[in-house]
Amino acid sequence: MKLSKQVRGLSGLMVTVLLMASPAWAAPASSFQIVESVPIGTVYGQAGVPRTQQVWLEMIRNAHTRIDIAAFYIANQPGKALQPVLDALANRARAGVKVRILLDQTFMRESRSSYQRLRQVPNIVIRVLPVDKLTGGVLHAKYFIVDGVSVFVGSQNWDWRALSQIHEIGARIRNRRFARTFEAVFEFDWRLAGDPSLPKAAKAAVRRPHFAPVTVADPVILRGANGAPLVAFPAFSPPSMSPRWVSAEQPQLVQLIESAQHTLRVQVMTLSALIHYGPRGYWPALDTALRDAAARGVKVQIIVANWALRRPMQAYLKSLAALPGITVKFSSLPQAATGFIPYARVEHCKYAVADDRRVYLGTGNWQWSYFNNSVDASVFISGSGPARALTRIFERDWKGPYVTTLQPGRHYSPPRIR
Repeated sequence: MKLSKQVRGLSGLMVTVLLMASPAWAAPASSFQIVESVPIGTVYGQAGVPRTQQVWLEMIRNAHTRIDIAAFYIANQPGKALQPVLDALANRARAGVKVRILLDQTFMRESRSSYQRLRQVPNIVIRVLPVDKLTGGVLHAKYFIVDGVSVFVGSQNWDWRALSQIHEIGARIRNRRFARTFEAVFEFDWRLAGDPSLPKAAKAAVRRPHFAPVTVADPVILRGANGAPLVAFPAFSPPSMSPRWVSAEQPQLVQLIESAQHTLRVQVMTLSALIHYGPRGYWPALDTALRDAAARGVKVQIIVANWALRRPMQAYLKSLAALPGITVKFSSLPQAATGFIPYARVEHCKYAVADDRRVYLGTGNWQWSYFNNSVDASVFISGSGPARALTRIFERDWKGPYVTTLQPGRHYSPPRIR
């Protein structure tokens, strides 16, 4: 515990020093913005927070040289919200922009039709990463980089439902060093897709980069929506499929939870310390940090999707809800006016806010596999602007009409998903 306090103290000191120095460090072009997907027909949608389709179209249409995309899958439906995005991507490629798309092998059944169309477009190259054969996981990351300057990362899959039928949270970051760090990780996985050998990747992972990457030890200064300075760095999973010089996601998320002194707000689709995908057993990292936070007197509030009510996850969530200081709620979004939509109308966000000052925003659910054998990415931000924006989004959900407080003594039926 003493070491943890020292780490937190050093982290806080570094943030303070960087913020004081920010006018000299920050480039005018460096910025950070929260982005939200709002399911049609719900009360969600924070004022002043842009919507995902709008941001994606703007980033793609303004691309001049290259776009690199890491996507779990691509699920389009003609006439739906993803179609204009794919059209814009194809138009930029025909105009000479180089587009690389990295997809997951396991979910190629979802991507097949879009894959066949996009691969016919000049300047679009697609590779498939067989993460399942390499580590037993999936390419679960959802990010893209434009012109080596701008990055989008968040819970949004390249799925028409993620733009109009699912609640999602992402971020647009504009900073050259930050983008170069994501590019280097993308390049690592791109090469691995071309030559899927973990021993070769392990050798490549220790090579020093040709630039100063953004890490927890060397973050960047960004500007929030109100112009206030923010300190940010990305983190990646799993360590076995990442360059050794990037920040690993799990330890940084644990440290963020450990840093909370008053409040910790978590919104994630699923959360469990019981390992379902991978070696069966117990995953203590986040579970211990959450329980310790409550024991220290931190007010812990957790929202999960009703998809998390499956067994044995429901029993695990009840074990958290039984603790003083932890409240767990599950969200059940109303069905679309047009009727049932498979794999939609769900809370798919993945973020946490500690003390209204520090934020984690990622692509993975809070289970062992998303940090240890699946490819995921995230951004950590220190600064009040993003924390306030996410807190407002969280409070709208927490006090809204769709959530139910999980009672340890009750049984809840999971919803229909498909």
